[in-house]
Amino acid sequence: MGKKGFTLVELLAVIVLISIITLIAIPSIRYADKKITQKNYETKKELIKTAAEEYGDDYKELIVYASTPTYYTDASGNSYPSLTITVRDLLRNGYITKDTDIKTEDVLDPRDDTSLLDKTIIVYIINNRSYAKLNFN
Repeated sequence: MGKKGFTLVELLAVIVLISIITLIAIPSIRYADKKITQKNYETKKELIKTAAEEYGDDYKELIVYASTPTYYTDASGNSYPSLTITVRDLLRNGYITKDTDIKTEDVLDPRDDTSLLDKTIIVYIINNRSYAKLNFN
């Protein structure tokens, strides 16, 4: 009569193979997760920048004709009318929405779950078009 089932050596060999595959896969999964998180953050920054430019378009007259104007100076030394706003201003005025997976009114950095609400953005006008410069990395 033949025995049914696996021998202890066969079971140990399978466990060793699964362990080796796991050891190879975990660093790859961590690397992929880190890349996805960074890409998510870059996408969020682009959305915030676009929202700030829309804000600048809507408040262009306020920026250009302010009674006490402020100016943004670029790397070439050119100065442009500007306004400094925060991510909170964009959220409060409906240009962006809060993160949907949290219960509070917040916009979070996906890399470390810190709030972006108090991060500042310079909105400036060149040739009647608004641009935005994020003051955070």
